[in-house]
Amino acid sequence: MWLGAAKLWFLVSSYAITIALTHLLTADVYGSYYAIARLVAVPNMVIIYTVLFSVSRPLAAQYDQGCPDFAGIRARGLRLALVLGVPACAVVLLAAPWLARWLADPSLTRPLQVVAPISLVYAVYAVNLGTLNAVRRFRRQAALDMAMAGSKAALIIGAAAAGLGLDATVGGFTLASVLALLLSRALVGGVAPRPVGAAPAGASMAGFAGQLIVFTAVTNLLQSADVLLLKSHAANEAQASAVGHYASAQQIALVPYSLMNAVALLAFPLIAALDQQQTAKVRLYVSQTAKVTLVLLAFMSAVGSACAREIQALLFPKAYGAVASELRLLVWGFSGYSFAVTTAWILNSAKRPRAAVLLVAVPLAVVVVAASVLVPGSFTTGAAWAVAAAGVAAAIVAMVVLRASFGAAVSLLQLGRIALCVAAVEAVAWLWPTTATGGLLGKLAILAKLVVLAVVFVAAALGSRAVTLTELRGLRRGR
Repeated sequence: MWLGAAKLWFLVSSYAITIALTHLLTADVYGSYYAIARLVAVPNMVIIYTVLFSVSRPLAAQYDQGCPDFAGIRARGLRLALVLGVPACAVVLLAAPWLARWLADPSLTRPLQVVAPISLVYAVYAVNLGTLNAVRRFRRQAALDMAMAGSKAALIIGAAAAGLGLDATVGGFTLASVLALLLSRALVGGVAPRPVGAAPAGASMAGFAGQLIVFTAVTNLLQSADVLLLKSHAANEAQASAVGHYASAQQIALVPYSLMNAVALLAFPLIAALDQQQTAKVRLYVSQTAKVTLVLLAFMSAVGSACAREIQALLFPKAYGAVASELRLLVWGFSGYSFAVTTAWILNSAKRPRAAVLLVAVPLAVVVVAASVLVPGSFTTGAAWAVAAAGVAAAIVAMVVLRASFGAAVSLLQLGRIALCVAAVEAVAWLWPTTATGGLLGKLAILAKLVVLAVVFVAAALGSRAVTLTELRGLRRGR
């Protein structure tokens, strides 16, 4: 419950930053901010997940014995943090001029150097976060995550509101990471359990960390590739502003992706706990997971796509409505990504990490190639089509992998039912009378339309038996 609340707070804080900055910064500056954020997110998320799980997994395994190797595991975790964090910090710091030129804006050198230390700070922070997770201090872990997200939002928005420039705006992120590290050090004090056994021989973290590095690197590149390639082709002021507009649409399209992480985290331990020799049981559970995942993604994507213009008008300045068509493509593309990533976590839980990496590498390759071809000629539209194509490829390959690995499949009848639900939403959206999007009444009308379309999808899903309440309860219980 506490970690769920922290995740919700993190999402709220992230979107508060997005909405606030689109109103406080010009579109071209917001595009630059977002490109920097997506660029550094790749090493930062790789490092924090790798270190966190590399510390949490072996420490949690000793929990019933009082974590007799508490100090040893933390020491190895700190060494891993330095091995990953120091080079990542140095690379961004030294390569900042080249990265800024690749992003078609040499003035971004200084902002990139300002955020370079975050990789090292995050690495050490993750040691403490993993410790709290392993010893089941979930309230402290949640409080730490919420403090990090809240301070990041406050400092970034505050710097932008004060007109301090891009350097100070991204510097708010760096300062928030340092404050979170200091708080984590205070919260981790006194959490060591009392040992009731001898400390086992310390095992190397390298093998497990290596698998996590590759997988998290590919999944984070998948979320960032389109906007980074778009920014690298911004040749004039109008295109620089278009990058900012596109970034707002990408953030909205990432909502289903972010929320579906909960399904992945739910399915991971349950599938890992199943006896892989019980093929019929594994096949049934994986099939149900895939089915429910598709329905939930279609639900969020159908509503988001049908109300693309209204969502942009509700959240962002008027000029950002120019990318409503791109949002329609992006929301479906990222849903395809989400289905592939959920499937990859299922593969990881079944101890098939290589297959998981290969699965998420397919859409990454497709989006990079497609965007490289389409962006120079069509710019934001080309980037959105590249994501849509990669999302379709991701979903198809994921279904093939599910059948080949587990004998699990989503029937054509089920896909037809989902398509019917999407068509119902699109039909109601098309029939909905056009209303003004400005002012309080306009915004209330948009919210009403979103609610009605959500109800339409749910009613169609339950009526067509695309999903049932029994299936949802069974998924939660792992049967």
